[in-house]
Amino acid sequence: MKAFMTAAMLVGWAGLKPRNDESNGKFKSRSTTHGNKYLRKILIECAWGASRTQGCLFNKFSYHQTMVRKKNRQKVQVAIARKILVVIWNILEKGVVYSDVLEKDKTKDN
Repeated sequence: MKAFMTAAMLVGWAGLKPRNDESNGKFKSRSTTHGNKYLRKILIECAWGASRTQGCLFNKFSYHQTMVRKKNRQKVQVAIARKILVVIWNILEKGVVYSDVLEKDKTKDN
């Protein structure tokens, strides 16, 4: 992970960074950037699985974005894939153990 100083650099390399081409108040493109297509495809497949896992933080995020905010399902999956890649970078760079936020909430209730 020494090649990527920040998580944003890794996200950009993977091609999951959203573009923001705006001119005079008009949005020209919101598609993802070019990048490592194999890593991007794997992460989006993982995002589909994570969004369907009950009790997972990404499931709650996916539900909120698609049902409450009426976002496109495929765009939400790209956002989840980006979040997964940022989590992976933080785990590898900082050497911390991943713990889902919702798991912490469950332990507080018991």
